[in-house]
Amino acid sequence: MTLSLVRLSVSRIKTLPIPALFFLILFSLSAPASAVSLDPYPVYDSFHDESSISFFREERPNYFWVNTGVPDAFFNQPHQISAPSLQGNNVVYAVNGMEYGVRLSHWITDQWRVTGTVPFEANALVDASGNTQTVDHFGDMEIGSTFLVAGERQKGNFIGVDGWYRFATGTNPFAQAYPLLSSGKGASSEALGVVSGQRLWNLFSFYEGFHYETTQPIQISSSNTSTLGAGTFQWPDNVDVMGRIEMDVLQKAQRQVTLFYQYSGRLSGLMTLNGQPISYGQSYVFQQQSSGLVPVAVGTTNQLFWSTVGAVVKIDKEFSAEVDVSQFPVYFIQQVQNQPNSGLLFSLSLIFRPF
Repeated sequence: MTLSLVRLSVSRIKTLPIPALFFLILFSLSAPASAVSLDPYPVYDSFHDESSISFFREERPNYFWVNTGVPDAFFNQPHQISAPSLQGNNVVYAVNGMEYGVRLSHWITDQWRVTGTVPFEANALVDASGNTQTVDHFGDMEIGSTFLVAGERQKGNFIGVDGWYRFATGTNPFAQAYPLLSSGKGASSEALGVVSGQRLWNLFSFYEGFHYETTQPIQISSSNTSTLGAGTFQWPDNVDVMGRIEMDVLQKAQRQVTLFYQYSGRLSGLMTLNGQPISYGQSYVFQQQSSGLVPVAVGTTNQLFWSTVGAVVKIDKEFSAEVDVSQFPVYFIQQVQNQPNSGLLFSLSLIFRPF
């Protein structure tokens, strides 16, 4: 959709009201650029709705790309407006984008759900020569499913198994003149994990998720436009974690207002070319050189954590609106790596329940 040690309490399912937790799995029909995405999809996902159709929109400014975890070479071509300071928090590129999409969710039984997401990306950057480059395209198709092994979603207390498979239907970054704008990873990927939920005092809901994702290797030929060169490229394996707390603040007839806070994280392993680790684009240190202190990209693993606050307004039984704002990076304990840019990310979803 969608980690500096966030606690994922995989809930203990006892006979008491272990409130509901849920998770998202995505059965997408054309997904966004996983290569440059933080979490799977920018949508609010609820286990309470038997069926829903969500239309979402998310703005992606410069700092979104700076923190995405793509190779450092992907940033060689975009126009860089400012360099990292000694505080390491102001590297800015002339790059931005927008993601739109439609998400379908349906519970086939009380324990089994499938979802589908059809996103579309419109990305743009200004190159070093001052020319604007754009990519408007669908992304990687994804199919997924969630199965509850204990508890009931209607009562808000459950534990489930969740997973997805993404097809390489988006653009291949290694065949693009500007790989940072790609709408896909160029390879299929799969993930498997656990989700859970709890309900407390009929007022608070808690949700947790833990997933492990891996991507198939990519063969890059000399005919590709990628600046990495020819060989076998491997995206890193990721561990994605999420914890969310919701509070119902207003309930009147069919109208309801729910506020939520979510803390998400991603731990990424080695990203390699021909078996040799390559550095992430957003990890810097400052080294003393003849010209003074110079930022140098380092780090062959990556950790990124971010916070999201939002509200869901249910107008009636058929329609809801969700708005959220994410701040990243956010580290509650200790910032493991230097993320050279930060900011706010805005998302909006309109949710319809036709059945």
